[in-house]
Amino acid sequence: MSSVPALRMDLLPRPERQAWIFAIVAATDFVGPVVMAQPALPPDALQQFQTAVGHRVEAVNILAGDYAAAGGIYTFRGGTLADLSVTKVGGGGRVAALKPLGLGDLQWAPVLIGNVGLVSAENTFETGFLAGNRMTYDTLALEAGGGAVVYFTDHLSLSPTFSGIYGRVENEFAPRNANGDYLESVGNGTLVNWTLDTWSVVPAIKGAYEWSWRRTTFEFSSRYNFFHTESFESSSPVIDVNGDSSTWQNKLDADVPLGLKLFGRELHTGGFISRTELFGHAADGFNSGHVYTANMRLVLDYLGKLWAVKWLGLGASYFWGENVNGWTAGVSLQFQF
Repeated sequence: MSSVPALRMDLLPRPERQAWIFAIVAATDFVGPVVMAQPALPPDALQQFQTAVGHRVEAVNILAGDYAAAGGIYTFRGGTLADLSVTKVGGGGRVAALKPLGLGDLQWAPVLIGNVGLVSAENTFETGFLAGNRMTYDTLALEAGGGAVVYFTDHLSLSPTFSGIYGRVENEFAPRNANGDYLESVGNGTLVNWTLDTWSVVPAIKGAYEWSWRRTTFEFSSRYNFFHTESFESSSPVIDVNGDSSTWQNKLDADVPLGLKLFGRELHTGGFISRTELFGHAADGFNSGHVYTANMRLVLDYLGKLWAVKWLGLGASYFWGENVNGWTAGVSLQFQF
């Protein structure tokens, strides 16, 4: 596509110029809808654009909305697809003491889930017709839900949950040259500069096994989430979302008390390593079938002293996948109701 920017677009009739715009943008992995009102636009291009934006919106909603996608308050930076900034706070856990289930030694307790996430994804086009232009996606996601946790033994548990996510995405295009100005002039409000509201339902199940060595606590957990996402309001007449995604995370976490105190609370270190499999539109949106995460933290133990807070401190993570990588740093905040 290196010869495309040299085309004399000004010499082409307007419908042909628009057709070239959409064909070229598709080749640069641009994610946005297409203007249906123009008869010169190929139906295949329209479908490609609608599919691409739907996959990206679903992937970002999962990253922002799912409380377990990133524990605590973090800012993500880096990545090979776009520069991401993700800030979120949330948690989930028991909200009552364990009670007998009435089946042998089984015990259970109710679980609550809550999360607020903000994502800003910025993409500067480096090649093709849109080289030098910039696009941003700002997403707000709110999650609430609940379920139960069942303990088969003191170490082994299973927790089915169900939650809902509301997401709002705002797209903004920043033209930096004549090609960008032209794209904005023909696609403002449809191709670029639009807003979208979505809802998701999220059934999930998590199994965990916890054990101790001296004062160090280890936990291996496996969590599967299914996401069905639909849009219910859009400022663009042609963009909508309706799709399914799922994630499967396997994680090993270690919590190590240090025997030292700060502000009257014991210092803990630790971290986790995990691999998350991505399926459906989430895999398409991230352009990756899996993501690894390695985390380290230094926190103060507030369990039983500060409402719903298990620990509070500093953490850092590095994540990588087939076509995405980045790092996080910020406040490590873990809830345990």
